[in-house]
Amino acid sequence: MRRVLKWIGIVLGAIAGLILVVAIGVILYSQLTFKRSYANRPLYPIVADTSPEGAARGKYLMEAVMSCDKACHSEGSAPFAGYVEEINEPPISALFAVPNLTPDNGTGLGAWSDAEIARAIREGIDKDGTGLVIMPAYSFHRMSDADIAAVVGYLRSLEPVRNEIPPFQANLVGKVMMALGLFGPGSVGEAITGPQDTPTPGTEEYGEYLVSLGDCRGCHGAELNGGTSGFVGYSPNLTPGGALADWSEADFVTLIQTGVTPDGRRLSEGMPWEAYSDISEEDLKAMFLYLKSLPALEMGK
Repeated sequence: MRRVLKWIGIVLGAIAGLILVVAIGVILYSQLTFKRSYANRPLYPIVADTSPEGAARGKYLMEAVMSCDKACHSEGSAPFAGYVEEINEPPISALFAVPNLTPDNGTGLGAWSDAEIARAIREGIDKDGTGLVIMPAYSFHRMSDADIAAVVGYLRSLEPVRNEIPPFQANLVGKVMMALGLFGPGSVGEAITGPQDTPTPGTEEYGEYLVSLGDCRGCHGAELNGGTSGFVGYSPNLTPGGALADWSEADFVTLIQTGVTPDGRRLSEGMPWEAYSDISEEDLKAMFLYLKSLPALEMGK
C-alpha cells in the first residue's frame, strides 16, 4: 500500500510540475508577444490617393464597409480621434486605448508616412515597428493597394484633432488571454511585399473581399458558420447551412439596411447592422453572392 501511495504521489507531483511548467511557458510567451517589435520589417511603398475620387472611396470603405468610426475610433463629436476606456472585469484589467487617426502632428497620424499608415492597417504594425493590440488587421490584410491608398488619402483629409491617447495596457491575465487567442486572432499579419489588386465589383470574389474588410469573421467565426461560445457569444451561421439558405438577395439587403429579418424580427444589439447600413446595395448583393457560395456548414461550437 505504501508503494502504491508513493507512486500516486510521484505521478501527481509530475502532473503538478508539468502544469507549472506549461503555465510559466504561457506567461513568458504572453510577455514576449505583447507589443512585439518588428522594427526590421520593410515598408511596402504606398502613396495616398488624395484625389476627390480617392478620398470618397476611402471614406466609403472606412465609414461603411470597415465601419472604423462606429466600431472603434470615434466617440462623441470627434470622428476618428480615438478614445480611452478603463476595463475592470476581474480577473482582467486593462486600459483600452484606441488611437487617434486624425492628421494631428502630435497626437494623431500627421507625422506618419503614407506607407506607415498603410502598414498599420494591413499588417498591424505601428509607426515604430511595434505590433498593435486588438486591431483587426487580419481582416484588412488583403486590402488592395488602390483601396489602402484611398483610405490613407481620406485620413489625410480629416480635420486634425489634438487628443492624446496613452498606450494600450493590460494586466497579466489579459496578456495571457490575448496570447491564447481568446480575444480573436493576433493583429500582426505577414509582410506585404507585392501588389494587391481589387477584385472586379459585383463578383463573388469581390463579395468575399468585402466580407473580409467588414471583419465579419471577427464575430461569425473563421468559417462564417457562427457559434454559441467564445468572447463574442452567440453569432448566426452565415453559410447556406444556416438561416440564409432560404433568404433571397433582397432579404439580405433589407436586413443590413434596416435590421429587420424576413420574418419581421428586429436584430438584437449584438449585431451592429447600423454600422454597415450605408454599404451600397450593389456591394451587399456581392457579399450575399459570396455567402451563398460557401459550403453548407453546421452551426459552430
